[in-house]
Amino acid sequence: MKELDLHGLSHDRVKVIVSGWVKDNPPPCKIITGNSGVMERLVREALEKNYRCEYESYRNLGALIVTRR
Repeated sequence: MKELDLHGLSHDRVKVIVSGWVKDNPPPCKIITGNSGVMERLVREALEKNYRCEYESYRNLGALIVTRR
């Protein structure tokens, strides 16, 4: 499964980068947000129309698994 790590990325670029990356790397894939609620919200907003995001596990809330709706 391909992974995108968003650590160190500024919030203002997240939506564009995530949208483009998911188009080039079709789900299922993993997006690592770290423990940033803002980063997680931005990723979910970028993908909400066409994709579904779930936590990787209840022990790892800093990574989202992306699948198609």
